[in-house]
Amino acid sequence: MDHAGTSFAVMSFSAEGRAVARRWAAALTATGAPVWAWHGDGATERALAELRDRLDGATVGWRLMLAGPEADVLRARSLAVERDAIDAEIRVHVCGTGRKRVWCAHCGGTTETECEAGQAVACANCGRGLLVHDHVSRRHAAYLGVLADPET
Repeated sequence: MDHAGTSFAVMSFSAEGRAVARRWAAALTATGAPVWAWHGDGATERALAELRDRLDGATVGWRLMLAGPEADVLRARSLAVERDAIDAEIRVHVCGTGRKRVWCAHCGGTTETECEAGQAVACANCGRGLLVHDHVSRRHAAYLGVLADPET
């Protein structure tokens, strides 16, 4: 946790993430710092809209703390960075890495799937077979997917 903050937004995206986030919120509340908490099942459009509202009102000393599956945490983190939050203002706790977002280098679409780096998946947008690399784009909040068999 970052105790140097003056106000905090705590978000979780799963039952395991919720347990972590509740511990964070309780510890921060005990210090007297203002804490806003949001708990849900994923980084849905509703969750991201809530985060946008918090980011729009952020002032110096504001901190964002995210807990949950990697795909959700990456998506929320990407939104925060897109809206000018810096690394020092964000803390994350990943509670699972099975579900991934894979960005297709060929069409720009993003596919959410259960996979590991090194496996092939089909792009949900263009249908191409993609090899999932272990490179994660913080901007796209996704793993890089390139043609699995470029010879075909």
